[in-house]
Amino acid sequence: MGSAIQAERLRTLFKGAGIVFAGVVLELVVSFVAKLLIARYLGPTDYGAVSIGLKLMTATSIFVLVGLDSGVGRYLPRRDDPADRRGVLKSALEIALPVGFLAGVGLFLTADPIAVRVFHDPAVAPVIRVFSVVLPFAVVFRMAIGGVQGMQQSLPKVFIQNLTLPISRFLLIAVVLLYGLGTVAAAWAYGAAYVFAGLLGGYYLVRYTPLFADAPATPMHRELVAFSAPLMITAAMLQVLSHIDTFFLGYFASTTVVGVYNVVYPLAQLLTVVLSAFGFIVMPVISSLDAGDSVGEMRRTYQLSAKWILLATLPVFLVVVLFPEMVIRVTFGAEYDGGALALSVLAVGFFTHAVVGPNGNTLTSVGRTRLIMYDNVAVAATNVALNLLLIPEYGLLGAAVATSVSYGLLNALYTYQLYGETGIQPFTAGMVRPSLIALLVVGVVYWVTTTFFAVTLPLLVVGFGAFVSLYALVVLRFGGIEEEELLLLWSFEERFDVDLGPLKRIAEKIVP
Repeated sequence: MGSAIQAERLRTLFKGAGIVFAGVVLELVVSFVAKLLIARYLGPTDYGAVSIGLKLMTATSIFVLVGLDSGVGRYLPRRDDPADRRGVLKSALEIALPVGFLAGVGLFLTADPIAVRVFHDPAVAPVIRVFSVVLPFAVVFRMAIGGVQGMQQSLPKVFIQNLTLPISRFLLIAVVLLYGLGTVAAAWAYGAAYVFAGLLGGYYLVRYTPLFADAPATPMHRELVAFSAPLMITAAMLQVLSHIDTFFLGYFASTTVVGVYNVVYPLAQLLTVVLSAFGFIVMPVISSLDAGDSVGEMRRTYQLSAKWILLATLPVFLVVVLFPEMVIRVTFGAEYDGGALALSVLAVGFFTHAVVGPNGNTLTSVGRTRLIMYDNVAVAATNVALNLLLIPEYGLLGAAVATSVSYGLLNALYTYQLYGETGIQPFTAGMVRPSLIALLVVGVVYWVTTTFFAVTLPLLVVGFGAFVSLYALVVLRFGGIEEEELLLLWSFEERFDVDLGPLKRIAEKIVP
């Protein structure tokens, strides 16, 4: 009975994560192509200027939200009363919208001194002004995503974040390229996409949430801020981890170096795609299990999620970390391949997320937001210190080392504290055994390939395809598929009246 219940839980996870994953993959493909085109078109210097403006807007929008988007995502699933649910949304927006507007005005008025005194490049000022105008729309966009998560829905997130934002950005960038427009126009292409996504997000909040329901709204300003304030500090510290390296590179180096770094950083960040898909769904699921004191189900749900995050991420990680220069040349071009070593280092840092699973989402789900805040403050301080120590001397590589060490430390703290608070830890035989065997196989293949062959793109593609096939057999044979996954597969057969007899016979021979 327990396995059947867990299989149903797994079905919920895979259904939601599958929808989100499909949306995330589409978003990444479209965004990646757009970023590739604009980076090749503008070159490292101008692309660096746009990157600075975009990161400044992103960081500011998260600061002004004071964690309210995450607070809405956690509070809505726990409230059944219509007045409470409307109160959560109304109170959050009454705080976030005015602050977002004022922050945009402030950023607009201070664009010149920021560009000259911080980044030593007056050409950055018009870009900052563009993103300051967009800032309030970015706040609405993030609040809408929090509302979607709180309503435990996947499709609206896909439409708002994974479709509207990247597709509109891609089309606008295409216009910039078609008419040969400049850096400020490229900034508007990025910014206007947030305007469209913010408008669609606002429509969702009005039309599909209790925001304008007939029920009275229970005021929850104090309660939401009390819960979300630690999340705000957490989000602020995460912004330090995500963006401070760009700002320090702009200060100590140049916008050209920023441009190269903002090519390799998103390449490494691709390793968190599967984690993002599962994390979005895991948070409300574990929150509801925590409310019901279902510790055993929480633990198993987490372990299954962590296993599939790692197993799905490992092949891509190996390509990025072992062949970084080729990855950069094939995507963004040879003028950015100076960031190859930094890409390998960053890939290791982002891969630590996949190794331990959605630990931050789970700590938030069980209400340990203050603990998360302490962790993030400590790690952000470490990151700032490492950036100040390493960037003046080592530039790109110093920023990459600082980021990777910081993410490794953060994941170690999250995992240790999650285990201490709940007894949940990610590691199972079904996760560790196939991963270690795959790493041994790759080590041998990499040595043979680089020793006896000249590595070309066709050889890499063929080798990757062969490895993925072998990797699938390793996962099947050495415990990657467990009882819950098999039950999920058989339930698929019953639900859709599909004959999986041949697959069953293969499973009986391969799966232990």
